[in-house]
Amino acid sequence: MKILFTRFPYESTHGGAEVQTISLMTEFKKRGHNVAFLGSCPTLLVMCEQFNIPSLSLKIGRPPVSKWTLITFFFRKRKMKKKLEKSFHHFFQHGLEAVCMMSLSEKLLLTPYAIKAGMKVIWIEHDSIGKWLTLNPFLRRLVKLSKNVKTICVSELSRSKYIKLGWDPKTVIAIPNGIDPTRFEKGKKQSAKKVNESKPIQIGAVARLDHEKGLDILIKSMEELPNAELTIVGVGDQEKYLQSLIKKVGISDRASIIRRIGKLGDFYESIDIFVLPSRSHDPFGLVAAEAMCVGTPVVVTDACGIASELKQGKNALIVKAGSEKELKSSISALTDNKKTRLSIGKEGKKKALKDFTIKSMVDNYESLLLK
Repeated sequence: MKILFTRFPYESTHGGAEVQTISLMTEFKKRGHNVAFLGSCPTLLVMCEQFNIPSLSLKIGRPPVSKWTLITFFFRKRKMKKKLEKSFHHFFQHGLEAVCMMSLSEKLLLTPYAIKAGMKVIWIEHDSIGKWLTLNPFLRRLVKLSKNVKTICVSELSRSKYIKLGWDPKTVIAIPNGIDPTRFEKGKKQSAKKVNESKPIQIGAVARLDHEKGLDILIKSMEELPNAELTIVGVGDQEKYLQSLIKKVGISDRASIIRRIGKLGDFYESIDIFVLPSRSHDPFGLVAAEAMCVGTPVVVTDACGIASELKQGKNALIVKAGSEKELKSSISALTDNKKTRLSIGKEGKKKALKDFTIKSMVDNYESLLLK
């Protein structure tokens, strides 16, 4: 099958959406499908070159997701539409059969053209839902267009949110993000948590350092967990604030922030508990799935999409988003009971290897596209 992926983001980072997109494209390619990329995302354009995936760079301007880009979109959209249709026609001439759209601009401007051309149209929703969508004047238009496409969300939580916005439940499908388990295979060296039982409990988090990720709540909860140490891996606007909060809470001797780390797999293995304390809608939470993959028990909030795929107390602990009390209580339940840690870690690994792999994800996408 000949499949085109498109992405014209407001900003480009090496984040979950980009990683999942390149994983989809490379796996489709391995399975004999012809894939290509059209867009303005620098990250994906570079990755496509690395993986020998045909790509075409096209600049059409930013999507209408901020006050200024919304205002200017009214004047830009006709020119944007012409550029999109011209580039899309190039791929259509080569037997294109399906298009997977990831940004608001092409969903609004290119969907009618693609449907008229007989394409199978898939919208992939990686972004968290915020005012950029709920208060967007183009939301009504988007809902109307959605009736003629399939919308893929990365979790049941995200799916439910789109249905509340007006999407037809029959057209919205939840397909969890996938990881490559081989990236996290254990080496011969045993992790510290299994060798030295006398060491303090190691708690870890991997996330952008911003308000939405709730890392301040995690840091505050550490004040009453004297037998635990915290390591946060990430970069972001709140780095200075979080560093100062660590000092203010009085845990400088047992809490640290590392901007980057070599092998995440080694980090996940070295900790006893992984925490993703997101305070607002986090579409999936791939890092939690990665930690689960090596058998590390996870604590996530109900704002994380992955929580809707997990069972409380069996393969994870799920807490109310924004609740320092619940977060502290759940972490304590794990720090105080090694048996519980091992049990949840074991079940979490089973779940991750069954439902959160690239193979599982692509199987579901392929099934949908080939219907």
